[in-house]
Amino acid sequence: MSYSRDDQPSDDPVRANRCGWNARVHVEYEGQPAVDWYLPAGTEVVATMDGTATLLVNTMSNPFDVYRVSREPYLGDPDRPRAPIVPFPGPGGGQGVFVRVENSRFVTQYAHLDLGRTLASVPVGAFLAGFGPGSDFATLFAPLREFRVATAIARWELRRGERIGATGDSGYSEAPHLHYTIRRTEAVNLLSPTAEPGFEDAGWLFKG
Repeated sequence: MSYSRDDQPSDDPVRANRCGWNARVHVEYEGQPAVDWYLPAGTEVVATMDGTATLLVNTMSNPFDVYRVSREPYLGDPDRPRAPIVPFPGPGGGQGVFVRVENSRFVTQYAHLDLGRTLASVPVGAFLAGFGPGSDFATLFAPLREFRVATAIARWELRRGERIGATGDSGYSEAPHLHYTIRRTEAVNLLSPTAEPGFEDAGWLFKG
């Protein structure tokens, strides 16, 4: 959190992206603001607000590995001449494994999770019809899919600070990290989680 507060507002792109893409790079590459934190796979992820959590899967795979595309140009502040916005010849896998938490005010998403470790956070009885702890998720979700396609496999109520999963490297992920977004429930456009210059409505990680 201190990294996002102190460094993500930086005008120095190297400093502002040393631990993952900031909101400005996300707008450049994905069209809307978000924030990343490079973290070891398996790092615990907790909810930033109360709400209804939904575990969704686009893919468990990583397109950089599937298509054998180098990740190096995309790390930190991307090397634009060597890091095209669309680097893959087919589907890119989007957010991979992700959890959406929503309430009457906001919707937050936590993406590129490790499915196996995240399943340990799913309460008994939270799986949706057709899924369960013994489902063959590896077979179901190994293929890469178009980024707008995701399958909901569990839903449950949680409180701020409760564990919702663990970081991974699924989907369009240049390194193991957590991708975080926030928007108002009735809105389509995302808010900037960090207090970066250039965003009228920014700093949502630090607002009550």
